[in-house]
Amino acid sequence: MSDLNLEELIDRHLRSELDDSERERLTELLDSDPSARKKFVEHAEWDTRFAETLRESTHSPRDADMLAAERAKTDGQWASKPTFLRLMLAAAAVVIVALSAGLIYQLGYPEGGIPETNNIATQSRVSDESIARITGLSGSLIWTGDRGQIVRDVKIGTELAGGTIEGMAPDSWFELQFNDGSTVMISGTSMLTFADLGQKQLRLREGRLSANVTPQQVGKPMLIHTRSAVLEVLGTQFDVEANLASTMLNVSEGKVRLRRLSDGSEVNVLAKHRVTTDTDDDLLPVLVPGSVHAWKSQLHLKPENYGKWQPATEQQLASLKAIPMIPPKFPHITLYLAGLSIHRSDGSPVVVLPGSKFVVRGRLRSEANVYFGIRVTYPNGEFAGMFRGDLHEKQPLAAMDGNGSFEEVYDLQQFTIDPSVYDRRDELAASPDGLILDGVWVFTNTGGPSGLEITEVELVPPDENESQLKTAGRYSVSR
Repeated sequence: MSDLNLEELIDRHLRSELDDSERERLTELLDSDPSARKKFVEHAEWDTRFAETLRESTHSPRDADMLAAERAKTDGQWASKPTFLRLMLAAAAVVIVALSAGLIYQLGYPEGGIPETNNIATQSRVSDESIARITGLSGSLIWTGDRGQIVRDVKIGTELAGGTIEGMAPDSWFELQFNDGSTVMISGTSMLTFADLGQKQLRLREGRLSANVTPQQVGKPMLIHTRSAVLEVLGTQFDVEANLASTMLNVSEGKVRLRRLSDGSEVNVLAKHRVTTDTDDDLLPVLVPGSVHAWKSQLHLKPENYGKWQPATEQQLASLKAIPMIPPKFPHITLYLAGLSIHRSDGSPVVVLPGSKFVVRGRLRSEANVYFGIRVTYPNGEFAGMFRGDLHEKQPLAAMDGNGSFEEVYDLQQFTIDPSVYDRRDELAASPDGLILDGVWVFTNTGGPSGLEITEVELVPPDENESQLKTAGRYSVSR
């Protein structure tokens, strides 16, 4: 592959535009070609410097133009200056890890590449400069240390010196407590980089984060970076959701200052208010809307999800196809799983009431048990637990029609604690009643592909009776 094509791959990776085959090709190049790895690092460093120049309000557009010109002038010359390159990488280590981690995580770096540790059970510390400790985790997670070490088997109680944590599945969650007592938590398919060099710096590349921050030192607030905003936190409770296009902030207690990167505008967000960056209008915090008790997925809008999204055709609705997932505690099992984060455009929290039902509609290629789970949070955004709707009794096979379509109904009264968090049952909520719905997932466990596709997931509140459910389609209760 020519340098031009390699540079195209690297640049598109830094913009999160690669498809699966392109990611595989780039990974092969990075694993087999030292010059490709060096060029990748050079581009990542330049991308970081260029982005930071654009984001600093004290810099003019001319500064960015000069930096771009400098890159064009010097590109390819760093290979002759290894000492300078090492110094630059040392200064930008945390950012480089954040930029490159996504590629490594998505593909699983082959042996001979970045060193990987599969078991740290015997380690109580992974660094002499611990800044935080793991206080809770579940599901499939990967942690990358600030020296590039990949660790798949992280443990509660492990002390960390910084790095990147990524949730790999809809049922993943991770809680971190800093030395000053501040806690942050990510859930679902999220990626968070964190460091503390006298001031806490976090970068939420994607996903959801909730935090309970103790009062910070004067002049050294916690800073949380997303692709579209910077949050300045002195001490408060809040949650934030970030993706490629926008950042949504909800503040439960205290105050958070948000700066939108596109235009440098800033706003203070007070308790019980929220603000989003995905508008060209002035930033305007609004009161968090009242809760709702009904919810329905809208897959035609291509929401944030775990699985392969398939657009609607003349014959079929838009769907989310389940993809393989290997549970970290059961490496001999391959599940086929699809998951959705719960999001409403108006920001209303979705509260699960006793007596509610979940309806899952979709397609199967062959008969299978369709398993269903949910993730819930407390009103302040803190993780409350995970529950399964198919464990009270043995899950029957889903009833399929002639086209392979099925509809399964799960009664909230029969939900039980998900096995992945059972060891923390005394610390988490005993049931999902009255809590906020944060995510759902559906999977099969047939030893191979079942062709599982989800076309709709719906939360039906208790005031909707069975006759109303029947009007939506076939009605088969999974009990």
